[in-house]
Amino acid sequence: MTSRTKLAMLGAALLVLPQAMVAAQDRADGAPVSETLVGDALPGAFFMKPEGDGPFPALILLGGSEGGDSSARRKAPHFLEHGYGVLGLPYYSPAWGRPAQFPELPQAFDAIPVEKAEIARAWLAARADVRGDDIGIYGASKGAEFALLAGAHFDGFAAIAAIVPSDVVWEGWGPGTSPGAVSSFSLNGEPLPFVPYIGMQEAFAEASASGTRARLRIPHDRGRHAFPERAVAARIAVEAIDEPVLVAGGDADNVWNSGEMAQAIAERRAEAGLDTVSLIFTDAGHALSGTGAPSDWASEDEVEAQKIIWPATLEFLAAHLKD
Repeated sequence: MTSRTKLAMLGAALLVLPQAMVAAQDRADGAPVSETLVGDALPGAFFMKPEGDGPFPALILLGGSEGGDSSARRKAPHFLEHGYGVLGLPYYSPAWGRPAQFPELPQAFDAIPVEKAEIARAWLAARADVRGDDIGIYGASKGAEFALLAGAHFDGFAAIAAIVPSDVVWEGWGPGTSPGAVSSFSLNGEPLPFVPYIGMQEAFAEASASGTRARLRIPHDRGRHAFPERAVAARIAVEAIDEPVLVAGGDADNVWNSGEMAQAIAERRAEAGLDTVSLIFTDAGHALSGTGAPSDWASEDEVEAQKIIWPATLEFLAAHLKD
């Protein structure tokens, strides 16, 4: 595992971040939950905990390209129900034709600092109601890319669950960016090497003209196939994550090739002799971060995969954050 990078001074600073108690959503079982806002260092980030004094194991929740905190808020009640404190960490906030949910966050997915995950971990570890050695990360899609990067560059995460992940860093996008010019993530202020897309704008234009959903996997695959040397440079160092990792992907994923990328992660970690749970489904797509309940956004094959992934994820997290 690589050493912490330029963050030794953060611990003391995090202890004095402003906090505020506000009303929050109900738990999965309907009981009310209060939440704590993390403060100015992580705009929009919120913390919830189960009933009782703790200390509790905790999870940092990272959503995907939808931005904002919607994914973390949907997932939080399910983890609260199982005894985890949760820190929802929005890291960018696109406008999508309306005011941005968190104006303090970037509207473009451009060089998002991986350090945000370490700031969140340190904030949790400083709390008396959190078990500082039992903090994990749960990320889906771009959040899984983020989670694996955090584990590769920073110590202290006891387990990482990466649902429909990437094994490389991809090109960024959004207002003020040019195609092929920006990375999705940065470290210590420097953009990380990335794989560019080929034909992303055309994919959206074709989908708009036909009234169908854009098949974003094609621009991802074309970029990776055209630039193998950049794909090598952009690899996330999953073999440097000495804590346990769970990956789940689908070979029928039309957003990006999460099945093949999850397999690549599992193989590289197996070669290094590292603890990895790998769940890959031939007929499933991108919607694998649910709990197995039927939904409008998941196909039948995806719901069936969720019925395996969700309990396996809970078992994985319990083994490494609770025991």
